[in-house]
Amino acid sequence: MTTPAAASADQPGRRPFWQVLTASERGASHIAMQTPNQDSVAFERAGSAGMVAAVADGHGHSRHLRSARGSHLAVKIGCQVAQELADMLTAAATFGTDEAPAAPAAVADAITDAVEEFLVPQIVDRWREAVLADVAADPFTEAEDELRQQGDDPTIAYGSTLLLGVEQHDWLILAQIGDGDVVAVRPDGRAIQPVPDDPQLDGLVTTSLCGPEARSDFRVAVVDTTQVPLLAVLLATDGYGNAQVVQEWPSAFSQDLAWMLKQRDVHWLASQLPVWAARCASADGSADDTTVALMLSPSALSALSEQSWPAPAAADLDLGSEETTIPAVPHDQTIPNNLRPPDHPSEPETVRLAPISAANTGADAHGEGAQQGMKIHSDNESHGAGPAGSDGQPSAEPDTNELGPPAGAGER
Repeated sequence: MTTPAAASADQPGRRPFWQVLTASERGASHIAMQTPNQDSVAFERAGSAGMVAAVADGHGHSRHLRSARGSHLAVKIGCQVAQELADMLTAAATFGTDEAPAAPAAVADAITDAVEEFLVPQIVDRWREAVLADVAADPFTEAEDELRQQGDDPTIAYGSTLLLGVEQHDWLILAQIGDGDVVAVRPDGRAIQPVPDDPQLDGLVTTSLCGPEARSDFRVAVVDTTQVPLLAVLLATDGYGNAQVVQEWPSAFSQDLAWMLKQRDVHWLASQLPVWAARCASADGSADDTTVALMLSPSALSALSEQSWPAPAAADLDLGSEETTIPAVPHDQTIPNNLRPPDHPSEPETVRLAPISAANTGADAHGEGAQQGMKIHSDNESHGAGPAGSDGQPSAEPDTNELGPPAGAGER
């Protein structure tokens, strides 16, 4: 299902809101196993003219027997805390005024500090509190207790990832724990991936809100969109990217999306997003639950309409085709690290990973010209942002049925 953000007439002199489109489809493997869609998605207004979007992937292993609830709590709390962050930044005059805007470097530092000292800790703490309150209101049944392991913290049953995007005063704030993909699309169709890679994620294990080091497992990026103009930002659970045939699918996705928006419009895109998610979630894709939130920048869309954009590749491109990416063979389910039984190396299960030494970094994001206007931070040792794809070629025809599903990351 696709849901566009509620649109209201922009007031004179007021900066227009970003738009958010969402879609979530139950994976073929979940249908076969008669398990629910464990992904969640939400978006809300944030501040006077900002927007927040969140997606979460509840772990699918039987040990995470209430992960659908956990992912729902994750997106709900993520949006709530992001709204509070927006109010806090505004109250502190972080962005300055129209007459005297704050220096970009000072704004980036202030936002990063607020994210690390307020946003991340509050999300982790409130999610845990909400989980414990839910267990108190609805205790585990005998059948559920049989699926839990001795000594399991109650939060393990609710394990989930979280990807969060917040737009405020021309600044984009990104925070992520666990697998999934965050792809930013430049107006010229180039892709950048601002959020740094996590060396703990290898396609079989994932970090999680239920882990003991959840705070340090978050990775954060702050982007000044006046320096790094963006057309759109994709937040996707791993069921989306894992369905892609091409490893560097973000590049082809970005070029196709920019071209599509030139040729079509947002309403057409809203009608196609569920088709893309469904194809990724199908047996021909990742077979995993697939959820996306597509944040669209009004200023970038306006600028894009004024430039000439070449067709993706073939001169005889069929504009009736709705294909943008081709899903790959289904991947194995993602297994969280420490909880994985040694005799079942491929059993999907969420595990909290041992803490990795913190390192504040200003690593480059993938994508040509992406470094200026961006600040990246991760408490993990790896600071890369994943394959940039800026040198990738667009697909021969726009395949809107598959905008790059990530498959394996944790049938959590």
